[in-house]
Amino acid sequence: MSTGSDWDALLSTAMVGTGRRGLPDDVLAGVVDPGAVEADGPEAAVLASAAVLGAYRRAGWVPPAWRGAIAAPAEQDPRPEASDTATQVLELLLDRNVRIDGGNELLAKQWLVACAAAGRRPPARLLVILLQLATANPHLRDTVRTAAGPRGAWLAARNRRWAWAAPPDAGDVDERFATATRTERLALLTAVRRTHPDRGRRLVEATWAGEQAATRAGLLDALATGLSDADEPFLESTLDDRAVTVRAAAAALLDRLPGSRRAARMAARIPSPGELPDEPDAAGRRDGIVDQRELRHGLRASWLIQIVGAAPLPPTTSIDRATPELVTGWTKAALRQRNQEWLRALARANPTPELLAALTPGEATRIVAGQDTVDARFAGLLAACPGPWPADFSTTIATTLRHAKLDGVLTLVFQSLAENLHPAALPAVEDWLTGIPEDNRARRRTLRGLAHALTIRRTIQQEFT
Repeated sequence: MSTGSDWDALLSTAMVGTGRRGLPDDVLAGVVDPGAVEADGPEAAVLASAAVLGAYRRAGWVPPAWRGAIAAPAEQDPRPEASDTATQVLELLLDRNVRIDGGNELLAKQWLVACAAAGRRPPARLLVILLQLATANPHLRDTVRTAAGPRGAWLAARNRRWAWAAPPDAGDVDERFATATRTERLALLTAVRRTHPDRGRRLVEATWAGEQAATRAGLLDALATGLSDADEPFLESTLDDRAVTVRAAAAALLDRLPGSRRAARMAARIPSPGELPDEPDAAGRRDGIVDQRELRHGLRASWLIQIVGAAPLPPTTSIDRATPELVTGWTKAALRQRNQEWLRALARANPTPELLAALTPGEATRIVAGQDTVDARFAGLLAACPGPWPADFSTTIATTLRHAKLDGVLTLVFQSLAENLHPAALPAVEDWLTGIPEDNRARRRTLRGLAHALTIRRTIQQEFT
């Protein structure tokens, strides 16, 4: 008998009573030697057998031989492990044994970026925690994927929740893409596009005809990863899609390709200087021109803004004699195309948070450093500056904010300070803290949190330099 049927026989005997059903002689066969269990009477024999068989079921069961495929071990990661001190800092952040204003994930991300930049890796024992963290915080995924390396990819391939970190398998990627859930397909497509953009586009093309409209629009959004002129023929064809959401998604991607046929058609629609376009014809509607009015602009001016925003950018010298509609359109085009020359020219003429966020940290901070007034507008510009900020700028900003004595400004920019200030600004922040009266507890608590974050960042910098 098997242990399962043995146990059922015991239960049956106990339920109906030993007077009606006797205990099978072989109930413990293969568990103990015959006669090894002694008992006074049939009831005691049932109880003794149940005790032996119960213990065997819990601790003595031998699992069957594994008949599945044995996974190959993870590829070796040649990067040396981070130092013990650096690892302790990461563990403190992940275990939340220290609390950082602005979020522990912020400094954990900076730790991982510094680790990867230094050619090192986090300890293998922390990879599961990092994968779980990035699964819950998508903005960390690219950073964790890079830092985790081949061992992280190996783990991710064995847990569907971590599919975003798993490398696409060239052998079954087509089948996985065709049969997975919508969320898994988008994650797989993004992963493929990251390393093999043409292959990713072919995956979409192979299943396109049978997809629902919502899925088609989502797949187009995923093509933003690795977008290039090679995608233009397919995107051009989707401008004829029957779903407006799909056409809008295609137009949004084509806005980022100034070399596309659609961009050339838009350039041909730009009217003579000082004029506004007429109502779009069928071809213009196909290219995505809609009747949505831009803020503070009429309908015809809004058409012009849409046309200019999707056309190739002219030389930046054109900005000096441009109408507001043209400047608005060029701003949209510069942001979509990430044209740094135009972004610099526009930001120097009229800096906005959106423009500064698209510039390099050095260029953005130079523009902020040239502002004359520390007010809410200044706070918005500073908060938009990408990081990390240069050391000199960081120290100057800490001193500038200290002398401004505006609680509202500090509140608005605190998150950016915690994220982007260079550790060289720590002495300036500590001096700022010593000058705050004891009764101003809120300001002192804010500055202590900032100093704490900078202290940890300085340790990270030292360990990976």
